[in-house]
Amino acid sequence: MIIATAGHVDHGKTSLIRALTGTNTDRLPEEKKRGLTIDIGFAYLPVDNGQTLAFIDVPGHEKFVRNMIAGVGMVDIAMLVVAADDGPMPQTLEHIAILQLMAVRSVVVVISKTDLVDSERVVQVTDAMDAILQHAGFPETVSFALSSSDTSAIELLRDHIVQLASQHKPRKGRGHFRMAIDRCFTISGSGTVVTGTVIGGEVRKEDRVTLLSDSALNGKSARVRGVHAQNQEADVALVGQRCALNLSGELPRQEIGRGDWLSSSTDSQLVYFIDVLLTPALNFNVQQVKDKKASGGAVLAPQAALQHWTPAHLHLGTADIPCRIALLEVKELIGGQQGMARLICDRELLAVNGDRFVLRDQSARKTIAGGQVLDPHPPKRGRSKPERLLELQALNSETPAIALQKLLELQPCGISLTRFIRQFGLTELETTEVVNDNELVTTGSDNDLWCLRNDQCNKLQNDVLDHLQKFHDNNPDLLGADNLQLKRILSHKMPVPVLDFLLQKLVSKSDVTRHASVYRLANREVTLSDSDQKQWAAIEKSLIKAELTPPRVVELSELLDQPVEETYKFLNRCVAHGRVYKVSDNRYFLPQTLRSLATIAQSLETIDELSVAAFRNKSGMGRNLVVELLEYFDRCKFTQRLGDKRRIMSTAEDMF
Repeated sequence: MIIATAGHVDHGKTSLIRALTGTNTDRLPEEKKRGLTIDIGFAYLPVDNGQTLAFIDVPGHEKFVRNMIAGVGMVDIAMLVVAADDGPMPQTLEHIAILQLMAVRSVVVVISKTDLVDSERVVQVTDAMDAILQHAGFPETVSFALSSSDTSAIELLRDHIVQLASQHKPRKGRGHFRMAIDRCFTISGSGTVVTGTVIGGEVRKEDRVTLLSDSALNGKSARVRGVHAQNQEADVALVGQRCALNLSGELPRQEIGRGDWLSSSTDSQLVYFIDVLLTPALNFNVQQVKDKKASGGAVLAPQAALQHWTPAHLHLGTADIPCRIALLEVKELIGGQQGMARLICDRELLAVNGDRFVLRDQSARKTIAGGQVLDPHPPKRGRSKPERLLELQALNSETPAIALQKLLELQPCGISLTRFIRQFGLTELETTEVVNDNELVTTGSDNDLWCLRNDQCNKLQNDVLDHLQKFHDNNPDLLGADNLQLKRILSHKMPVPVLDFLLQKLVSKSDVTRHASVYRLANREVTLSDSDQKQWAAIEKSLIKAELTPPRVVELSELLDQPVEETYKFLNRCVAHGRVYKVSDNRYFLPQTLRSLATIAQSLETIDELSVAAFRNKSGMGRNLVVELLEYFDRCKFTQRLGDKRRIMSTAEDMF
């Protein structure tokens, strides 16, 4: 469990942690010299049940609020410290707003420096804090009044925190391992060490991790040589734990800094803009503090409405990035409202659905809003369209499985599973569970997966049959329609992988017949005219005799004793009837010839030799014709080119 301090500068946060743990969290020379916390510090408290509690001491001065936010990203409990002599001050109130925006689970109030005031003043400050926290959505806070020298009160506070730890439910470690880096240093004999809080998944010794940064090291990987979790050597660090990783690899310390990420996913991508659910920061004024004297004079003026295209600083993970706020539903947001927005950033960042963030104004002097990430990989266009806003509402769900259900209700032709995996940062196992829970069918390649429900699949198959029948009715002289023609005539937007999947299902059920890239209804027959039939007899005989190397069109024209233009028209009619395939401008092949050549390609692929040279040697064809043939195989998706070689995507029997 992680506990972070919060509160105004010089209210005793560092002294309190030292009294609880025995550790001085001020580690920087300037901090020790000035007696002022500048950066986040860490302390640990082992307890009887074997658990270790992590304390994060955050700065209270307004100049270092950005460092405070970096320390509270994944805390379970906030220990809000308020000096009895001052009462709640400006940073007290801003810290409370930040805790609320970051969805911190609970707050423990500590009224410090009670030895400097009388008991009546302690009651006034306690009542004031109760009123403020009630307004902020923390109605069940427990308060402790003490001084740093009051050992009995310190013990009571420590016992309460330990009790909370015993009741604490660990966070669920969804997704790939992600850690927001807050420190990087070197240890003699060990090398580079990075520290941070584990925000997703888990990490073990010997795992490979990738650095995600806007530096030249972005995408570089390293091996985890050692793991410390909650200040103890460990085999694994889990989500919600403070973690230190000893890394081996080409990751120099000077190039790694706060705001960078480590991830176990090789598919994680940095982005410039994210779609979010935005909540304006809380507004405090003197009326919300019961006693103006108890407030110490701390008054925050009501915050102005949040306007579209407001410049701001985005705090997500440990990063601080300038951005613009593009409101998607309204032109301004007032306190108490929530709204969808797009954050357009000056630098790239890493985010996953559900990540919490805080926005401060352009001058970084006050907190103006916060919320959670909905879509870290949004489309570039149509950000405010009604269908896009419905999609964002679906992404605002408790679990990925529920979000997937809602998205499928909005998308009758299925959704991109590849994009969904990136939005939620899911592992392969988690993806399988989500798909199985929703009883979905999947299709596509590894880099372009799609999914849809069984009932959607059945309906779409019927749609394809209906539109194919309409195509036949409108084009009685054509054998059928190819994928692109079908996609154009279907009444809705259908992804190519989904259409291919539906056509394969229909072919397997014998509802549709396939001829290379052309599909026709199984009960549909097309015949040649009598004059074309006579010409076909002569052409077919010549093509059969030529075996693997059919004659050129000009040679067939001489055979028919007619102009080349007329021969082209005739051959194209034969293509429409499925009797030949047009491989290039000069060559038309019989189906059985293409089937034989496709079989040769299959035999070469099994020995990893499907190249132009290997195919030429195996078939005895000329090089130029081989190039034309293999490019045709690519176009009809029988093969896929990979550099100088190709891989088979189907079978000769299914294609030709």
